[in-house]
Amino acid sequence: MTIDKPLYASESGSEEAELEIQSLLEEYKEWKKKNEGSFNDFMKNASDKVRIIKLKHGGAVEDYGDLIDAYEKGIDVIEGETLTEYINRIRAGEKK
Repeated sequence: MTIDKPLYASESGSEEAELEIQSLLEEYKEWKKKNEGSFNDFMKNASDKVRIIKLKHGGAVEDYGDLIDAYEKGIDVIEGETLTEYINRIRAGEKK
């Protein structure tokens, strides 16, 4: 008996990055319940976690930390916008 079923590839690079960012954001929210500080502070204190995100067009990790902090504070966030959508929109605006 043969069962034909299409196999789907795992997430694309951008989907994988989105999942990683969302996971990291959840960890930050848990950390924030017990600590004071920004996302950048969280990353500095997360020495037991090594995170490497390869960015297609480069960019500084600290810049992403600042964007995540701004997103968490609701600065220029459109209702229903995901973190990745927010970062992409802000980055597109910076290129103009």
